[in-house]
Amino acid sequence: MENAITIFQMSGVGIAYSFRFAVDDLTLDLKKGASLGLLGLNGAGKTSTIRSLLGMLKPRRGTISVLGDKPGKVRNFFRIGFAPEDGLPPDYLTGEEYLNFVGSLKIKSRNDRKAEVKALLDWFELSPKKRISEYSKGMQRKLILAQGFLGTPEFLILDEPLNGLDPIFILRLRQKLEDYLKAGGTYLLSSHILAEVEKTCHDVAILHEGKLVSRDTVENLTREFGSVENAFAKKIGKS
Repeated sequence: MENAITIFQMSGVGIAYSFRFAVDDLTLDLKKGASLGLLGLNGAGKTSTIRSLLGMLKPRRGTISVLGDKPGKVRNFFRIGFAPEDGLPPDYLTGEEYLNFVGSLKIKSRNDRKAEVKALLDWFELSPKKRISEYSKGMQRKLILAQGFLGTPEFLILDEPLNGLDPIFILRLRQKLEDYLKAGGTYLLSSHILAEVEKTCHDVAILHEGKLVSRDTVENLTREFGSVENAFAKKIGKS
């Protein structure tokens, strides 16, 4: 993958809140067609890293390029899918109305949008006419994930995507992500479920207290430490 297109590049990035750096001197990149698991304890800097890639946070120092441009540029909005950890869709809408609204921002053709919304509602097993207020927490989580896939994004960012999902659906989502990669997609996945990251991602980046302490392939980490869980504990000094 040496000659692959770079999806994002972060170089010497520092992100600060007041006088405290949540991310310090972070250099990280991701090539097209790859998948990266972003790991760390609470407060390690994972969410700040994701927000900076989306243009929601401006780094105090360093540079960031996403799809060849500065984060947050409108032309990149259509090329990126994002499923936030704390996403709460408007509960007065139906699932179909919500996906149609998000789809209207990303898919020009009304017929294409209609077909894609229906396909996602079916795949995620969501009732199109039921109001989101009537959805269970698991169904609301599925809806947030579904909108991330709208428009067939080149780059997909998933923040704690497995929260509230049952084990069988997690297996299905793993297959969907594998199919997404085969179709040319690229994704960054942040999760506390380390065993699932081991099954879902090619590479792993471990943040600890705002610093990158490891970037390696899952294959290398499991060969050396036995599992991603063991590697994580070792890299952050908890083993």
